[in-house]
Amino acid sequence: MANPIRRVVSLLQSMQSKIEAEGEQQDKNFAKFQCYCEQNAAKLSDAVEQAKVKIESLATDIESSTQDRTQTVADLASAKENRESAQKAIADATAQREKEAAAFDKDSTDLKTNIAALDKAIPAIENGMGGSFLQTSGSAFSQLIATSKAISEEDRGSVQAFLQAASGGTTGYAPQSGEIVGILKQMNDTMKKDLADITATENSAIADFNELVAAQNKAIQAATDTIEEKTEQSGQLAVEIVQLKNEKSDTEQQLTADTGFSAQLEKDCAQQTKDYAEIKQTRADELLAIADTIKILNDDDVLELFKKTLPSPSLLQVRVSQQELASKALKLVRSAAGSGAHPRLDLIAMALKGKKMNFDKVIKMIDEMEAVLKKEQTDDDDKKAYCEKEFDETEDRFKELGHEKERLDQKHDNLVATIKETEETIASLEQGIKDLDKSVAEATEIRKQDHDDYVSSTAQDQAAVQILEFAKNRLQKFYNPKLYKEAPKRELSEEEKMYAAYGGDIGTTPAPEGLAGTGIAVSLVQLAVRDEPPPAPKVGGYEKQKGGGVLGMIDRLVNDLKTEMNEHKLEEEDAQQDYEQLMKDSAEKRASDSKAVSENESVLAEAKSDLAGTNDDLKANSKNSQETHEYNQDLHKSCDFLMDNFDTRKSARTEELEALDKAKAVLSGADFEFVQVHRSERFLAK
Repeated sequence: MANPIRRVVSLLQSMQSKIEAEGEQQDKNFAKFQCYCEQNAAKLSDAVEQAKVKIESLATDIESSTQDRTQTVADLASAKENRESAQKAIADATAQREKEAAAFDKDSTDLKTNIAALDKAIPAIENGMGGSFLQTSGSAFSQLIATSKAISEEDRGSVQAFLQAASGGTTGYAPQSGEIVGILKQMNDTMKKDLADITATENSAIADFNELVAAQNKAIQAATDTIEEKTEQSGQLAVEIVQLKNEKSDTEQQLTADTGFSAQLEKDCAQQTKDYAEIKQTRADELLAIADTIKILNDDDVLELFKKTLPSPSLLQVRVSQQELASKALKLVRSAAGSGAHPRLDLIAMALKGKKMNFDKVIKMIDEMEAVLKKEQTDDDDKKAYCEKEFDETEDRFKELGHEKERLDQKHDNLVATIKETEETIASLEQGIKDLDKSVAEATEIRKQDHDDYVSSTAQDQAAVQILEFAKNRLQKFYNPKLYKEAPKRELSEEEKMYAAYGGDIGTTPAPEGLAGTGIAVSLVQLAVRDEPPPAPKVGGYEKQKGGGVLGMIDRLVNDLKTEMNEHKLEEEDAQQDYEQLMKDSAEKRASDSKAVSENESVLAEAKSDLAGTNDDLKANSKNSQETHEYNQDLHKSCDFLMDNFDTRKSARTEELEALDKAKAVLSGADFEFVQVHRSERFLAK
């Protein structure tokens, strides 16, 4: 029969190999864990530093953009004030210019009237016709002398004395006409100088006004350009500030998450490193103990001693004793320990191998060990549930992000299409406005040409009618004197009326050239020179021709011309109405298209803003997908071992608990069929 000690040594050697193999595998796993810690720690450290730098940069950008927008709003308000100020300046200057122009018109009219009166009075007095002049214009001229500021009081008295003497109103001293003419000429020169001065002043004021209006219009245009620019800039800055704040908030949240994950990772890695150092030391101690034991048991002298001292199996009698119970319990504990390193089981085994053993203490140790195993199983159950929950949520998150990306991609494509379509619509509308403006300009030019043709044609027809009427009137003078109409007397011009008002003699007005005062020239037909005519035949009394035929013909021609003029007038009115309707329709069309351009520009701006937001959302979606992927990888690293080995670990733990329960029952006095004879090699076997 084989030596039992050899079997013990073989068992120890098997345990040694298994512990070493497990140690090598744990070393590999720990090396992977260390790599995971180092990589993620470095990645998180970089992410935290980058987030801090980015937050600081975003804060600076937000402050800068806020200051820029504040300045832009201030500039916008200033530009509006400048435009209102320039508009008010133009309004004030226009009102002042109108007052000055009215005053100039009054003063210049008075001066021109007075100068005209003096121009008539001076020659009349010089020619000794002062009395006649005063009879026709004495009252107005006396009023002029009495109120004029262009004459001294002394000269005013002299002229007034002269006027009274000339009118026979006084018998006292009267100045000579030569002296009076000199005063009046000086007065006339003064008035002409005053007229020239106020005319020059008026022209200068007009030039200054035009220059001021031009300058203020430039200021208004510049302010308007600034208002449009600053309004757009203010809106862009407002959007930029919101985007920067959102980005800063997102970065701060990410920083908080990364900082927390980094701290937890550092804590977990440190604890795992510490635990593994203890495990490694325990394994080394166990291997050392096994090696020492094998060395002792393999010694030749020891083997020889065991041969002599171990009793023969056939003589061994077993009795139920405390030592046997301890041995059975020890076997059960070792079976529960298996090949792994379990310090607590080793401690129970050590207590069972002690010479002064206390079953109560060992049972208590078993109870504590069972509690630990049950807690470990509970922890595994909780972590398994956590991992399953996180796997499900991560998968749902992947699906959600995928659906969100599909929606954002569709939105992106729709916005791009909207922008393209809107830009094409705006271009089409703007081209339509240009074409409409061109058509309006062409229609206006055609209407102007047609109107000029109408005016010219009407003038010609009217002239023809007047000539025919004149011819008819001339015939009526001969054939029907009662129907003859005298030519109207010529009306006096304004200058002639003024001259006549001051006593001037208009004289006989010569008849205007042409026919019946129409201004139509009559060509003279030169008679051919011929020899002395033969003696005239005898002629009877003169008999008038019948003028009715030619008069009727003239009437028909006049009626035809008037009918043609009426037709032209109706055509002109219809054309003008059509043109005005075209202008109205074109104006409405232009306003409608301009409004459509403005609305489409608003749609375009909103679409571009939405597109920028969608692009940001796509970037955020991509970032979230990457982060979720990384989290999923980390989750697998943390959970895969447990999920893959959960049933094995649970089964092993259950077996350990059953073995411990049996050991505890043995120690408590339960009957596991130990009250029978067993061979010693059965006891020593595994």
